[in-house]
Amino acid sequence: MDRQPTQSLKNHIWRTAGSLVAILLCSLSYVCFCSPCYAQMQDSFEGGVPRWKFVESDSSAQLTLQEISLVSPHGGQTSEMLQVASGNGTFIYVAYPIEPCVVVDEFQPRLWTRCASAGLRVGVRIVFPSSFHPVTGGRLTAIAWGDTYSDPGQWQALKLTNLQKLFEAEVVALRQRYGPNIVIEDAFIDSIVMNVFTGPGNYRLLIDDLNLQGHISLPSVGRSIPVNWREAWLWRPESVNPEGRFWNAMNRPEVWLQYQGESLPWIKSLGITGLVVGRVPSEDQLRVIQDAKLSVVCPLPQANVSYTASTSAAIRGWLIGAALDSSQTALAREQVNRVAQMPAELKRPVFGEALEQYWAFSRIADEVIVPIPDSMSAGDSLDHLTWLRTQLASTTRRGRGWVATNIGVDPQWLKQYRSAQRIVESEAFTSDNEAYEIPTDPRTLRHQVVQSIAAGATGLTLRSPGPDERGNDKLPQGLELNTKPGRAQVASLRWTMNDLTLWGPWIVAGQQVRAPTANRADYLTNAWILHNSYLVIAQKIRTTGDSISDPARAQPLICATSVATNTRQVFRVTAGEYERIDAAAAPGGLQWTVNQPADIETFIISENPNVTRYVNRHLAETRVSVAEDQLELATYQLNLASDLLIARFPEGGAMEARGQFSLQTRARRQLEEGLQALRSGSASAATTRALQSLATSQMILDDGERAARSSLVSRQSSPFVLHPAALKYHWKLAQACARSQWRDLPIAGADLTSLDAMLKSGWTQEQRLQDQAEMRVEWIPPTSQSSQGLRLAAYEKGEATLPGGYEGASLRIRSAAAQVKEGQLVRIKARARIQVASQDPSSGLLVYDNQVGPGLGQLVRGQPGELKEIELYRFIVRDGELRVLAECRGPCDIVLESLSASVIEPATNRQSYPTTPVKPSVNLPVNNPSANNPSSDPTLQAAQSTTPIQTENPIQTANPGQPVSILEPEMVEVPSPLVQPTDQPSSQPNN
Repeated sequence: MDRQPTQSLKNHIWRTAGSLVAILLCSLSYVCFCSPCYAQMQDSFEGGVPRWKFVESDSSAQLTLQEISLVSPHGGQTSEMLQVASGNGTFIYVAYPIEPCVVVDEFQPRLWTRCASAGLRVGVRIVFPSSFHPVTGGRLTAIAWGDTYSDPGQWQALKLTNLQKLFEAEVVALRQRYGPNIVIEDAFIDSIVMNVFTGPGNYRLLIDDLNLQGHISLPSVGRSIPVNWREAWLWRPESVNPEGRFWNAMNRPEVWLQYQGESLPWIKSLGITGLVVGRVPSEDQLRVIQDAKLSVVCPLPQANVSYTASTSAAIRGWLIGAALDSSQTALAREQVNRVAQMPAELKRPVFGEALEQYWAFSRIADEVIVPIPDSMSAGDSLDHLTWLRTQLASTTRRGRGWVATNIGVDPQWLKQYRSAQRIVESEAFTSDNEAYEIPTDPRTLRHQVVQSIAAGATGLTLRSPGPDERGNDKLPQGLELNTKPGRAQVASLRWTMNDLTLWGPWIVAGQQVRAPTANRADYLTNAWILHNSYLVIAQKIRTTGDSISDPARAQPLICATSVATNTRQVFRVTAGEYERIDAAAAPGGLQWTVNQPADIETFIISENPNVTRYVNRHLAETRVSVAEDQLELATYQLNLASDLLIARFPEGGAMEARGQFSLQTRARRQLEEGLQALRSGSASAATTRALQSLATSQMILDDGERAARSSLVSRQSSPFVLHPAALKYHWKLAQACARSQWRDLPIAGADLTSLDAMLKSGWTQEQRLQDQAEMRVEWIPPTSQSSQGLRLAAYEKGEATLPGGYEGASLRIRSAAAQVKEGQLVRIKARARIQVASQDPSSGLLVYDNQVGPGLGQLVRGQPGELKEIELYRFIVRDGELRVLAECRGPCDIVLESLSASVIEPATNRQSYPTTPVKPSVNLPVNNPSANNPSSDPTLQAAQSTTPIQTENPIQTANPGQPVSILEPEMVEVPSPLVQPTDQPSSQPNN
């Protein structure tokens, strides 16, 4: 009896102890589960240290604050707060490492987040441990994305479902990009990822209550993981040989050339990696391409084709269009579906070059190619760079970022150039002499390539000159070495390709970081980091013509980087040498100075001996070719400068002329010294002298361009001030026209005094983008402050955005016709009264004519109330009609006033009319509408469907200042797009 109570007491004690142990274990499990060192199924972010890791960004972002915060948690007492400071970009990734788990639909992670802005997105990172990135050598990874945050200011649950389907889509994309041999059987998930980018600026977000529902760890299915898996977790898994991958192999952006029949081994020697062709190649042609170690991108075959496995490997991808616009999305999807039905050995990435809706096409094609704004178009290189970055931000969400640019000149501009040749050089102009050489600006390609890389491109396509539009087989096609312009063009291309090779590791495998600051506002800087080594490229902003710009060496360039680094070694790569620059410590980084900067400067910040060896090896391999290329370019540039001086100062003697001719003498002496240095085996000295000669010749061209522009309304008024090879014709035309007189060229209704007269004489209009823009065309009666005019307005409709340039072309009017003859020079004049200022440099009223097209038009923009002059000069290249067109691009509200035209016939036999130089008043305009699209003939476009300006009611007498509506948007029936699909594929948003 005495023992029984004792035993009961013992049992009670054990039961109590067991309960206490259970409670203690539960408490320990709660503590461990809240800690980041345990493979948890959920995390309420109650106490402890912050869990999320900032891992990657393209927006120069940083986390300025990260803490477990008591501020407004979703559940419990605390949540994790992140404060972000971001620049322009598209993503800021933060990651939450989890115990590696199986990729199955049952895994449906969910978390709660809150932010003042929408756009946050949740995803998971998938790792393919048996497949490696072809460049970095690290394990291949992909991110499968789930929900997007869309309820600003409120807590919202973001989750990811249908994981298996998302996984399969990522596998398809990876195999299209990196080949079919990706091993997927052992793939696993190792982290939750959030893209916390909501736009530039400073903002905060809260994250709470992470739930890893359906998490199946790898050990539970018999696969081992490191015991310290969290400590071993890396965002960029290490490669088997990181240094060798970067610095001992060829890592360069892919560069494709539009093929025009050049020698394939020669193209390969220039550094080209692939060809773009207009037809499906035969198996024999593929074999030849493969033997040259090149690849090809070509259109889809119209019927089933059969290639052997070895030859089909030369096909890099399928091209579904080179001028895709909004009307071709269905066709693009159809072609993508055809690729999906192809045999496995022919499945390749789908490429398409778009004119607009880049985001939409990036959801259809694997890679969307963005045509770079032409250097002759409105806006400077900073405007072009900003636009290009915006478009690449859309395309790189799925693809790698491709940009297309031109090697040659715009075909429409070339017609104007040849017309001037026939007029002012009629005695010497024959089909057999060098007058048929296609002029080139060899420095434009280099500047546009650098601009593309700075915008985020990792792939480039180069359009080379094609057949003459009249079928003249005597004109060179593609790249060639038989003419002076051709040799200069090739020299510029090879120089550019050498630089891409040098920059390649940083561009292909590195990460773009915050750009250094520069003391000169006319320079842009960009920077990349790779293994603690930095590449910095500084490029001069171009604000005038193709390559005509102020001499860059006038004042020192001081760069300062805020990127933290322990090294003070800054190297400048110039004149074929690796030159160390003295750098001083600056707040958070370094500062260095270049006393005589070139247009494009390359700096490398590194103490890594592998980087030093890599750069020295590259320079040793290219030193001689760089010297040869610089001398070729200097020779061509000096010829252009000499031609300009002869045309500008035919009799010489003036003080101004003597100063310019002395520069010519200096440039020639520097060139001769460079040639002598090369013959003596000193390639570096030859490069230095060639660059000096280039800079001196550039001063001559710049002075001539300044003088020519002094009497022009805008730089688009004359094509001859936009291209260095054509500057001489500005002055020669002034002399040829000195004995002629302008006479009126009547265009019915051009005085804009009678709406009825305009309608009866054939004025018409077209509209498109009616779902994006509110459009209005109105005749404005005269007032005491202004004359009558035609108001053209386009405003964004609702929440829709209306971009500038081609993509935002919404409303176009076309004047009545005037009859003109080939060889005449026409001057078009008008005024434009600005109603609303445009903030976008690619928005405004584009005024042009049907003879040449929008590529050579003048984009009018300004401040409210400002009266802008419009002046265009045109050589008539064929008999027929001349019509003036005005087109709203982007948000626009402008009144067109006082339109007029006049014509002159320059003297064709200059020897009969000895003249003296006069202040030029004869010039022309330029842009790049359609680099390689013969179908974009402006005459054909003018004949395509048009919609007459209509009015439902008779014209009524209006009070002064009261607009009379010609057309309300809802009254219009538009049978076809404003701009046809063949319209100017490179007449970019900055025409």
